[in-house]
Amino acid sequence: MKRLILAVVSVGVIGGATLYLNRQKTAPVSPAEPVAETAPSRTMEDTRSVKAVAMQQTEPQVSAAAADSKQTPLASPVLNEVKPDNSTNSTPPTAFRQAIDILVSPQTSFQQRQAAWKQLRDAGELDKALATLKQGATNNPSSAEYPTALGEGYVYKLQTIRDFNEVSILALQADQSFNTALGLDPANWEAKFFKAAALSRWPPEMNKGPEVIQQFSNLIDQQEAMSTQPQFAQTYVLLGDQYQKAGQPDYAVQTWRLGLAKFPGDSTLQGRITHP
Repeated sequence: MKRLILAVVSVGVIGGATLYLNRQKTAPVSPAEPVAETAPSRTMEDTRSVKAVAMQQTEPQVSAAAADSKQTPLASPVLNEVKPDNSTNSTPPTAFRQAIDILVSPQTSFQQRQAAWKQLRDAGELDKALATLKQGATNNPSSAEYPTALGEGYVYKLQTIRDFNEVSILALQADQSFNTALGLDPANWEAKFFKAAALSRWPPEMNKGPEVIQQFSNLIDQQEAMSTQPQFAQTYVLLGDQYQKAGQPDYAVQTWRLGLAKFPGDSTLQGRITHP
């Protein structure tokens, strides 16, 4: 039974992560330019329609809205560390240290953090990053950024291994890390998004569809009160896909249209409307 649970969880996390990461690979991600976009408010009718079947199940894919190639160079803000002085004896931070700083800084963007993960993955430094983030989480127990980054690190690591037992363990560790982050910061959008995206790929027999729809619906409500960010379009894509899978195509299209009204340049949402 324990092995079966591990298998189910690993399949779910790997499936959701693969959809997201594979789509990220199609257009190299670099740090995003600031987005100045006024999102039209949802009407009460829109809100009721999007959440009307919040107990249904669908099959999602993840948007590439955040993979904008016209982005600025990676910044390297440092969290909870003493900055080096400006003397000639100062040692500049390594590329690895810069990437870690980006991952755990609340001042960096979603696009910058995903670019940092790709840098670490391509450099073969995922294991080193996981060890560093684990230690950072121990040293900074009140910081939600560390367990969020650690959970994403497990998701990236899952794409590089084939051993069943290791995959199962990492899948559970990723979910636990996101839960830890949300325990520290219940409004952590990134932890919520990655957790829901992974959960959306669990096998149908686990009946996770209603929970997934509820989580994405809650994320959309949360986004309404936040400054608009390009990655928010992905929530509409995934929620619409869930409705589609649940046999509710009208709600799926309405969700995608609502997202497209807020993110008119998102090619994935445009594609969903054209070919639902």
